[in-house]
Amino acid sequence: MSFGVIPQLVKHSEGTHRSNWDVVLFHLGKTPVTLAGMIDFLFFILLGLILRHFLGKALHAKAQNQSSPQTRHLMGLLATLASNLTLGLAFVIGLDNLGVRLSFLGGALGVLGIGIGIGLQNVAANMIGLVVILLEKSIQIGDLIEIEGILGTVVEIKARATTVMSRDNIAIIIPNSHLISNKVINWSHRDPNTRMHLKVGVGMDPDRLERAVSILEKIGIEHPDVLKDPAPVVWFSEFGDSSFNLELIYWIGDVTMRHNILSDLNFRIAREFRKEGIELPYPHNVILFSDETMRPKIASPLAEPPKGEDNRTHENRNSSLDPS
Repeated sequence: MSFGVIPQLVKHSEGTHRSNWDVVLFHLGKTPVTLAGMIDFLFFILLGLILRHFLGKALHAKAQNQSSPQTRHLMGLLATLASNLTLGLAFVIGLDNLGVRLSFLGGALGVLGIGIGIGLQNVAANMIGLVVILLEKSIQIGDLIEIEGILGTVVEIKARATTVMSRDNIAIIIPNSHLISNKVINWSHRDPNTRMHLKVGVGMDPDRLERAVSILEKIGIEHPDVLKDPAPVVWFSEFGDSSFNLELIYWIGDVTMRHNILSDLNFRIAREFRKEGIELPYPHNVILFSDETMRPKIASPLAEPPKGEDNRTHENRNSSLDPS
């Protein structure tokens, strides 16, 4: 079935007019390319470009109206895919009206499959990783993630890689396949609130232990970036070698501020403990020497000879002590 425009226009025309449209311009392999076929081909390509433009514009506008960043990004990718498929369909229809048989696509697809299997493994793996990330929604734009010690905010997810912006404003390009095959810490997944631990060791003075706990709780509650619900608490974690080890447990709503909050708390703890005379101990060891250890040993001349010495040596040593 032909979708050509020119054949329909000249269907009832005279033979002399028909022969003008059927002029062979060139041969594509064994296929003759006529003037009518070329005009049809260009018409469908132009139609495909127009449809691609308006379809992509409409779908992208709809994607921008979505509230979720992940949904906007997913719909944007689908809009680009749909517009490109429209142009590809127009190109295939144009080739068919040009007289080019599409049976060669089977061989082309076979070669393409071999190329993907051998030379494009990484590209295919990254595209599969993109599909997994978008479907699972485990990583979204705006999330704070940490992978292999790299901490940053996801700013862009593309077909090949995901762009993460570090706190030093450095763009880090991470392949999508790397994200789905390695351990990723997502600090923003589902609930942005995060519990933090601040470990503090105080001097081994039981009389000041309760005061140290009260100071830590007060410092946590008074910090403006620490959540009031749940309220900060202090754990007595263990008896250390030279300290009572405490932990201040607090919650924050913005994990990107965790280092700043931790620094503020540490400065405040150092000032308050100094005011109250609470010792912040440093690791040290105490070595005790007993009297037996420090007492010098005096060798006796009548002591038994060490093993291995013969009796002659022992007799000579005794005779040397005899004045006669």
